[in-house]
Amino acid sequence: MKNKFVSFLSLLACLLLLTASTSSFINDPENLFNTKTEELVTQKNVEYQKTKSKPEIRLLSLKDSNAINRIRPQKNQVIIAAALQSKKKNIQILVGKNYQDTLTQAKCSNIIRYAGNKLRSEKQATFNSGIQLVFNACATLIAQKDKLSYDKNSLTQEELQKIDHPQSVNLVWGLVIAALISFGLVLFKSMRKPH
Repeated sequence: MKNKFVSFLSLLACLLLLTASTSSFINDPENLFNTKTEELVTQKNVEYQKTKSKPEIRLLSLKDSNAINRIRPQKNQVIIAAALQSKKKNIQILVGKNYQDTLTQAKCSNIIRYAGNKLRSEKQATFNSGIQLVFNACATLIAQKDKLSYDKNSLTQEELQKIDHPQSVNLVWGLVIAALISFGLVLFKSMRKPH
């Protein structure tokens, strides 16, 4: 009972920090994010606050995955949440109402899958480069929707294509393998025919 109460208070504190403070876009009680990641997030959000739409992309680290389900982003927010789950990190993108058409559940899943190898890394620097990739993907898609300017961290069209069609590479390899198997079967049948 005492642990549930403490968990509830810590979650409440996280939510209050997320909604009350526009100057702090990172809430990292689990110390998952490095300085480079924090600088990227802060710099981009400061730029966003000068725009008409004022989008926010926030980072949040949590002690366990159960807390993710209780987080509700405001309409102009995107929250990238990293929760610890038995030494692994569960990453989710929570999207406010204004960006749900742009960052659909499928698109968010594809973004996380695209950065998956880095996000699964035990090394903090590699994990943070994955978080930066997820952040930059979200920022690029928000820039497209709100017609904001791109910067050096924006994803290229080729990178966005890989996020939109993560299976396209597997499809090509599948077709190549199917063609090789068909060729092998035809060759095998032609060799077995009596002359």
